[in-house]
Amino acid sequence: MKNYGYKVCYKQQGKHKLKIYAVVNTYDFALWHTRWYERDPPKDTATKNVIWLVIPIKNYFEYKKLWKGCPF
Repeated sequence: MKNYGYKVCYKQQGKHKLKIYAVVNTYDFALWHTRWYERDPPKDTATKNVIWLVIPIKNYFEYKKLWKGCPF
């Protein structure tokens, strides 16, 4: 099955809802993001005490939806 990209998501400890923080094209870049955010968390108060996850995008329609509002 083809992966169209990867979502870097986080979830609060003790909660089940995932929130997308970044969308990237390669797995290596997604891992780089998770390592970076674990070491230097963003200054947002919602991203304290969170678990960072990398989730593949397996559906073309989800891929188009996620990149639709991309500013670059």
